[in-house]
This record gives sequence, C-alpha cells and structure tokens, in this order.
Amino acid sequence: MNQWWHVAVVDDGTHTMLYVDGCPLVRNPSTPAVGLTTLGRHWLLGGHENGGQVDQVFNGWVGDVRIVNRPLRVEEFMNA
Repeated sequence: MNQWWHVAVVDDGTHTMLYVDGCPLVRNPSTPAVGLTTLGRHWLLGGHENGGQVDQVFNGWVGDVRIVNRPLRVEEFMNA
C-alpha cells in the first residue's frame, strides 16, 4: 500500500511472463502466447471480465502504459 511498483508483461511469442520490480512472478508454460487478444470485447487494464461483466478492478493509479512489438533496451523505457 502507498508504494510504487514496476510491472511488465513480456510475450516472446511462445510464453507470457509477468515481472514485478524486475522479478519474474507468473508465466504461462503450457499455453502458447501469440500477442494480445480481446475476443471481440474491450481490452481491460487493471480489471477482468467474468460472465460478460467486469468482475474486479484495480483501485489505484496506473502511471505509464506502453505496448510495443519488439523488446526494448533499458534506455528505451528507463528514462525518468
């Protein structure tokens, strides 16, 4: 609570990995990852849908969101 976290999701074309403050936290080892998909619905950041309804949402601030189609060098995203 009352703390900034850096969260990154990396999709290498095979797996998706979630990093929090540079530490790998979650990955999908058995499901191929082929990019972002919405299944024809809205894309949610900080929430998820269950049964056609928004179920839970993140209650906080999101400072910067970037979606890119290639790996970034450190100097491309650590520029504060």
